[in-house]
Amino acid sequence: NRSSWPEMQLVRDLLDDLISRYPDSEQGELIARIQSGSDEHFRSATFELFLHEALLKLGCSLIPHPELENDSKAKPDFLVTTPSGEEFYLEAVLASERNEQNPVGEAIKASVFDYLNKHPHQSFMLEIDDDGDPETQPSAKKLLLHINKWLDSLEPDLLRKQMNAEGLGSIETLDWEHENWKVQIRPIPLSTKIRGKSSCLIGIGGYGGGMIDAWTPIRDAVKSKGSKYGLLNKPYLIAINFNSAFLHEIDESQALFGQEQFVVDPNKPSETRIIRARNGAWFGGGGPQYTRVSGVWLFNDIHPSTLASRRQTIYLNPWATLSLPEFLFQFPHAILKETRLNKIEGLSFREIFELAVNWPE
Repeated sequence: NRSSWPEMQLVRDLLDDLISRYPDSEQGELIARIQSGSDEHFRSATFELFLHEALLKLGCSLIPHPELENDSKAKPDFLVTTPSGEEFYLEAVLASERNEQNPVGEAIKASVFDYLNKHPHQSFMLEIDDDGDPETQPSAKKLLLHINKWLDSLEPDLLRKQMNAEGLGSIETLDWEHENWKVQIRPIPLSTKIRGKSSCLIGIGGYGGGMIDAWTPIRDAVKSKGSKYGLLNKPYLIAINFNSAFLHEIDESQALFGQEQFVVDPNKPSETRIIRARNGAWFGGGGPQYTRVSGVWLFNDIHPSTLASRRQTIYLNPWATLSLPEFLFQFPHAILKETRLNKIEGLSFREIFELAVNWPE
């Protein structure tokens, strides 16, 4: 409510509309979490709200925090009944790429990088490195205009020759600052074959030091929720909202099926093969595990202002004790057949919520 931006009014209107269809008995607790001032509570509450509304729009009925027949004191987030009468349990959970020392600063930076990435340039991509954290939100639109004016003044063919001869590091950077946040931007000249065809602006991103690990937090989230409710008599789907706009499909598959490893024969160094380590949520040292989890529904950092742009996929557990209803196959989903993971396209949240492509703009 502190923001007078027209886009934020659209967000407020959407949240009010969605909450009006949330069960009356649960609205107070949900609103309290949204208003708590905690980013984690806000993301968790709105994630549950989006899942509830998406399934509601497709004809499902949902009961929040249902009693379980196995006498477990713990309760999953929802019992979902499909239009055909099939039932499954749905649990919503957050997962984080890393424990940031300054989550507010990281959120501000992520929103800026996300905006930049959505506006590709005709002739360049960017290598970005940054240091420090902002305390207030800079204008991503003004930064994009500044970057584009700079890129338009450069000669991509000359810089490409320089890069091929001396390396990318030889190309001069554009330095930009906002408060304690310093950003170094280097142009990556595109070849003539792919100019005008890039779908994103950021080609290489260096976001602070240290190892960035996206797959183990997802795996651990599945494990932590996988046996929480004991033996269930209905299929069980875990929805995970991962706090990174740059979640890759390889991280998703590694989290569930095991880390990819390259095997090289010392006697035949030119021949390599890829195997999976036995360290996934669904396949460990003893083989298939957490078979009570019928599937995992993965989202890459969905929140009110990214509802129209974020990717989501339901991964089906090939070793699950109980299978998910085919009703869920209308969403993007992935099925393991032999050794190949087949991806099938489906409904996006933008389509379900009937939002503009650039929502909330």
